[in-house]
Amino acid sequence: MVLGCVSFIFVAGVVPFKLVYAQKTEINWSSFVPKEYPSVDVVVRGFMDRATQLAKGELVFKYRGGPETIAAFDQGKAVQKGIVDLSLVPIGFYEPLAPGIGAAMLTQISLEEERKPGGAYDYLNELHKKGGLFYLGRGLPVDEFFTLNLTKRLEKPKDFVGTRIGTLTATHACTTAWGATAVSLSMPEVYSAMERKLVDGVSCLPLWDVVTTGVYEVTKYSIDHGYYYNTVAVIMNLDRWNKIPKHLQDLIIKSMILSEKDTQVWAMDYKKKAREKMVKAGVEFYKLSPEVDKWFIETAYNAAWESQQKKFPDVTQKLRELFLKK
Repeated sequence: MVLGCVSFIFVAGVVPFKLVYAQKTEINWSSFVPKEYPSVDVVVRGFMDRATQLAKGELVFKYRGGPETIAAFDQGKAVQKGIVDLSLVPIGFYEPLAPGIGAAMLTQISLEEERKPGGAYDYLNELHKKGGLFYLGRGLPVDEFFTLNLTKRLEKPKDFVGTRIGTLTATHACTTAWGATAVSLSMPEVYSAMERKLVDGVSCLPLWDVVTTGVYEVTKYSIDHGYYYNTVAVIMNLDRWNKIPKHLQDLIIKSMILSEKDTQVWAMDYKKKAREKMVKAGVEFYKLSPEVDKWFIETAYNAAWESQQKKFPDVTQKLRELFLKK
């Protein structure tokens, strides 16, 4: 939406003339979790507030709501249809619109390498554009993002067999590959599933969301090794993006790149504080033996790559080449 304001000066005997024409570009946005969650708060501070400041009044971000307004798994479609201009949402939630992009969670390269011309970012954006979307970047670029939080201690591969573990889209393949029974949950269901003992753990949350959702209150153990890279993405409607003035597009991209770097630092603080709160509440963090830890992590990555290859053979090999260290 573009808003304009015209002011006129009237002088006797003189034809009115235009004095000021101030133009504002308004971007309506939504988020897959409420605005106060850390995963959204850091993007507001690192990206939107920065872009607004740099634009000096030309750019306005207007929040339309979280999952209570648009269901989390519908937000990609809402952006594609132009119901909102922009959304902060995990890539796995809208992957059907841009097949193959889920592999972004398996990256082993730096943000700088990802943004090299002709590299992973450009290819991800190419895939997004096919679905009517424009990929701005990673909302919260954090490695070892997901954690396995449990009501019982698991120490060996055989311990995972028969265990019921709650998952979201991104962690279904690894959970199954560990030998556990994957129970698909939505974000609002995670706490109640743990509390009612419908699952023995959840594999789909970062530490700060374990705290934010209250899951730490019903958690006894947490395996002290995270996995995968966070894929909360900032996406826009492609047509809407193309209508934004070029100088504002450049400013938005610049703000996104700076935000990606800042939020890496902020996330470490969120992790530290969440961990401290969990320990204080009686949650025990424990290490797996070196052999089991190797199995745990390698199984997670191999299973995810295999899953992506089966579902999206046309693009997964190229993404693998772009995301793995040379």
